[in-house]
Parts: sequence; C-alpha cells; structure tokens
Amino acid sequence: MKRKEILNALFWVFLIISIILIVWKIFADGVTELSIVIVLFLTLMFKLWTLSDETKEFKYEFKRFKHEVKTSFAKVRTDFSELKSKPESGRKKR
Repeated sequence: MKRKEILNALFWVFLIISIILIVWKIFADGVTELSIVIVLFLTLMFKLWTLSDETKEFKYEFKRFKHEVKTSFAKVRTDFSELKSKPESGRKKR
C-alpha cells in the first residue's frame, strides 16, 4: 500500500474511534476527556500529514509543468525565428 492510503486508513480508523468515545462519554460517562482529546489530536495529525504529502506532490507536478511550458515556448520561439530567417523562394510573388 502507498503511504497516502495508509494515512487515510488511519485517519478514518481514528475518526471512528473518536466518534465512539464521544458517544460513550455522552451516554455512559466511561471515558475521560483527555483520552477523547488525544484520539481527536491523532485523527487531526493523520489528516494533516496526508494533506502535507499531497501538497508536496502538487508542488512537484507544478514545477514540472512550469518547466514544460517554458521549454515549449522556447521551441515555438526557435521555430518562428527559423521561419523568419528562411528565404521566401517557395512563396509565389504577386
């Protein structure tokens, strides 16, 4: 499994656990507030970790896209300069 999939799975597991603990606290008063806060903190941590990884991937893809755009414009510039420098022998004059 990929790291992102593992982190997403852990996020959902801890989210379900935190919901169960909150319901348990409301109806049975069997869980301390500290345990609920710790589980919610872990849930948030896993989600932020996943978002951080996705941001890193997006930054890499954007840098690659930016480089490809620059090279394509450079190729267009060289193509136009070649067209300008070619003699007009192939064209019909009016």
